[in-house]
Order: sequence, then C-alpha cells, then structure tokens
Amino acid sequence: MTLTTDLQELLEPTGGLQAQPHQVQRPQASTPRGWETGVRYEPSGTMVVTTPATEQPPNSEADWRERVEALGLAIPDGFRVRLVEARHDPAAWHRDAQGDDAVTRAVWRCRYVIEPATPAWMSADDVDALVRDAMRRRRKPRTAVDTAERALVVVYADAQAGKVGRDGGTPELVARVAERFDRLDDHIRDLKAVGRGPSAAYWMDAGDCVENYENTAQQAYTNDLTMTEMIRVHRRITFEGLDRLAGRFDRVVAATCGSNHGRVRRGREAVGPPSDDWGLEVMSQVADAYARNADAYGHVSFVVPETWRETVSLDVAGTIVGLAHGHQYARPDKAGDWWRGQTFGRQPVADAAVLVTGHFHHFRAQQMGHGRLWIQAPTLDNGSDWYTVRSGEVSTSGLLVLSVGPDGWDDLRIL
Repeated sequence: MTLTTDLQELLEPTGGLQAQPHQVQRPQASTPRGWETGVRYEPSGTMVVTTPATEQPPNSEADWRERVEALGLAIPDGFRVRLVEARHDPAAWHRDAQGDDAVTRAVWRCRYVIEPATPAWMSADDVDALVRDAMRRRRKPRTAVDTAERALVVVYADAQAGKVGRDGGTPELVARVAERFDRLDDHIRDLKAVGRGPSAAYWMDAGDCVENYENTAQQAYTNDLTMTEMIRVHRRITFEGLDRLAGRFDRVVAATCGSNHGRVRRGREAVGPPSDDWGLEVMSQVADAYARNADAYGHVSFVVPETWRETVSLDVAGTIVGLAHGHQYARPDKAGDWWRGQTFGRQPVADAAVLVTGHFHHFRAQQMGHGRLWIQAPTLDNGSDWYTVRSGEVSTSGLLVLSVGPDGWDDLRIL
C-alpha cells in the first residue's frame, strides 16, 4: 500500500458510517482586556460583575438583574443590581461558523455592581450620628510656626511715578504708598497675633513703576516729573519698602519683572532686549547699594528676569510663585490662555502654582486648572481716567499681600 492510498482510506468514511455534518458554532466576540466575564468582590461587600457582550443594549433594572443572574449569581435579599458602565463596541470581531471568514458586529459590553438597596448609613439615626461625629471630631494639630516657614508676599504694582490723574500727582502717590506701608506694619502684627506670623518676606514689584514719556503723546503734557525724577521717586519708595521688611525678617527676597511702561523706548518702539527696563535697573541699583552694607542687608537677595525673558518664578515656602506684568495678553480674560502657553513654551512661570500679575489696574483672583491660582494685583497709581471715560470702570488702589505656608496660600488682603 502506498502512502497516497493510505491517506485516501483514512480520509474516506468507512462503510456503514455516515459523515457527521459540521456543527455550526457562534463564538462570542473577542473580549478587550479588562472586559472579561467575571465577578470581583470588593472589601465593602459589594460585587462588581462583568457580563458577556450582547447585541442588545441594557434596558431596565429587571434586564440588568436577568443578565447578572444568567451567570449563576443569586442576588441576596436587600441588595440591588445597578448598571455602572455600558460601552458600545461597533466593531467587535466574530467568526459565525468554524472556517468562516471573520466579520464584525456591534455589541454592548456592560458592568454592574451588586450593592445594598439602601446603604446602612442613610437611615435617619445614622445620618444624625454621621453629622454629630463629624462635628465633634478632634481637630488636627496645627503646624508649629517655629518648624515650618511661612512667607509674606507683598505685591507692589503699577505705581507709575510721574503720572497725574483724578487722584492727584506725585505728592498724592507718595502719601498713598506711605499710608499703605503703615497698613503693612499693622498686617504683620495682626498675623503674629493670631499665630500665623511669617518668617520670611518676598517683595514682588509687578512692573510699571514709572509712567515714562514714550507710551502715549499725552504723557508729555500731563506728567509732573522728568524721566530721571520718576526713576528717583521709584528708587526711594523701593528702598523704604524693602527697609521695612529687612528690619523685621531674617530673610527677604526682592523680585521684579519687565513691563510696558518701564521698558526703555524710542518713540513708542521698545529698544534693546526685554531686560532694558527701568524697573529692572532700579532693582539693580538697590541691590548694589545693599551689597555695600552686608552686615545690615546681607539677608536680602534680589531676583530679576534673564536678559531675554520678562518673567520670573520663586520658590516661596515650598510653593512656586510666578511674577509677570500682564501686558503680554490683550485683556484679563486671556491670562489663562497665556499661562498655558507659557507652560508649553517652558517659560519661567510654567511650573508656578500661583501667578501674580499687574497691568490691568484692578484686583482679580481666579482658580485655574488643577490647584493653580492667578492673582491680578490692584494698582497704586493716581487713576486711569482714559479707561474710566471709555468703560465707566474705576479701579481702587491698594497694596496686595498674601501669605504662603506649608498648606498653600492664605491671608490674602488688599491694604
């Protein structure tokens, strides 16, 4: 017998026996990872049930129960079946019969939970106990002041020295700032009285320290100081503010950023890099002066943007605080979009949890994203009458302060 004959005999049915027809099988759709049929028992006593895929969507609670019980599960008395997830798969893979080509057919994949019909704590007595116990809980001990740094942040914004407006000129500006510095002294004493005294201070100049002469034509006719006088007034105010902080805290950090009124210009056009800014120059002058007396000012440090940057970020008691003037976007509502763009561009304020800005002359605070806070500081200037004429809005002057500690920011006030 040849090999060919043997194979033919094996393949041909023997006499008296009939060939058995193929049994048609309809296998279930291929199952994505995580959607395998089964039951998971939770520590709380509930059960999470994933049922086989079906072509019909889940309809009613009775339908849910029927599908769960089809797995052989008995629903205990006092328990219910609740649909928690239903996913439509329009391209599930099938092979209707053995040897057939694979086809796709839409199916529904469902997950249910078997849980008490009424949670035990929802009874009237348990609700009362829930509220009572929560209100009588022991208070967590406060973080000891002497073991955790708390920092005072002082935001000096938009003084625009030399500007004349509805609230006066240079004499009124200087008097206003002096009065706010007195309020700052009171605020520091108040914080210490309630056990939240800061151990460090951060002076943040948000820009537009001088009015300048090159932004608009009217400045040549309304300003009451020359350019050098504007710079001199701002420098002396900065000295006074920093001296008050340096005499009260063992560590002081002074920072500033570039701004539109502070930028060195020829006509209305900026010249030089962003670091060519009168506010940055004044901060540099103060730093030079303090460096001459390390015994009195060795605990004061200074931060300014890099040459081609307009913003800075500081680690304030464990929280990253960014500082920008705010002229980078056309209106306040665009601050969030600009900040998000800075993150993609890996700019200095990209990782900031708190962003402090000025420029728009009114206070605003807004939570953004996940745990981020944007604070727009109020102005210290003599008023923006052109904006009031156009919009009817009147900004209120003030010196913004807040504290930053181990639990984030608090004690935000306008002095």
